[in-house]
Amino acid sequence: MWPTDTLTAPAATPTPSTVNTLPPRLLPHRVPPPARHVAPPARALAAAELTPTTPVPATPAQAVIPPMPTVPPLLVASPLAAPQLTATAPQLTPRMRRTQAAPLPRRRRSSCAPATTFEAALTDLAAQAATGVLHGPDGAVHLAAGLVVHAESARGASVGHLLTGAGRITLRAWEESVALGGGHPADHLLAVGLVGTGELELARLAATLDGAQDALAQHSVELRFDPAARPAFQLARPLSVLELRGAVGRRRALLDACWPSAELDSVPPVATGAAPTRRTAVPRRRRQALLAAADGIRTVPELARLLGRSTFGTLLDVRQLAAAGLLASGRPAVLPDPPPAAGPQSAPPDAPGPVPMPPGPRSYDSSDPEVGLLLRLRAALEAL
Repeated sequence: MWPTDTLTAPAATPTPSTVNTLPPRLLPHRVPPPARHVAPPARALAAAELTPTTPVPATPAQAVIPPMPTVPPLLVASPLAAPQLTATAPQLTPRMRRTQAAPLPRRRRSSCAPATTFEAALTDLAAQAATGVLHGPDGAVHLAAGLVVHAESARGASVGHLLTGAGRITLRAWEESVALGGGHPADHLLAVGLVGTGELELARLAATLDGAQDALAQHSVELRFDPAARPAFQLARPLSVLELRGAVGRRRALLDACWPSAELDSVPPVATGAAPTRRTAVPRRRRQALLAAADGIRTVPELARLLGRSTFGTLLDVRQLAAAGLLASGRPAVLPDPPPAAGPQSAPPDAPGPVPMPPGPRSYDSSDPEVGLLLRLRAALEAL
């Protein structure tokens, strides 16, 4: 008999024909078998049992943070995602830098142009760095290497008048310094100790500006330049022609601001004795001395020499007192008499008739401030 274990019928093995009978689309999906647990070998277990194990300290249980829910990218407020949400600004193309054009030549302003022929000639000599003196009928200006070192005029105060009139030195001491100085009295005055260096420089500067005020105003006159002449006094710090013209221009503007009329510049003033119509900036002692000396005979330069002051300072006080009604013109300006009118003469019958001549230039008063302004404007336009 057969044993019982052998009585079980052998499992029928499928034939290849039965496996491939189903089409490929109807074949079931094959699931991979689960991973089998492989037991460690017996030697590894025995070695693990024999090796002493170090107890591992228990760590405290940490809180489990649940995963962050997934949110669509458009709803995440992230600084990295912000640039993706905002519209990109259009990129401005860099501007091309404009090349700076060459500057145009500047035209010389008319205010800097010489106003008289004397100023024009003096400016030309200064540009040539000339040394000498430019003479005119009313004044002269001394140059040294194109710089102004001295100026003098008949109406302006001199250094001797300023020093003696102010009482710094006596008239005899001044004459001795002129005689012993050998044409340079300043060296003798400083060597003897009669005046100081600063005081002498102030006197030289005041005399230079007084002389330049009359010299620069000469227009359409005969001028002469002497390169060999040297002045008796020279400024320690020479002035340029532009600085001299600027100083004289400021003086003229100050005179016109006080009293625009130039009538008292050449006519002797006289005190009116009336009450002042307005306040003046002239000190009381200086005002009293000027009113006492204004007798209607002395001119402004003569009053300046009598009082020991500069011509400009005296003229400024005279204009202020005239504006206040304290001074007036002593005598009218002397005007030339008009030529006598020719009487009618009988002409021969065969003589030709008179030829019409163009009218000559009209006479004008140069002391009028408006006429003077027009003359300066005409001279400035001619110098352009």
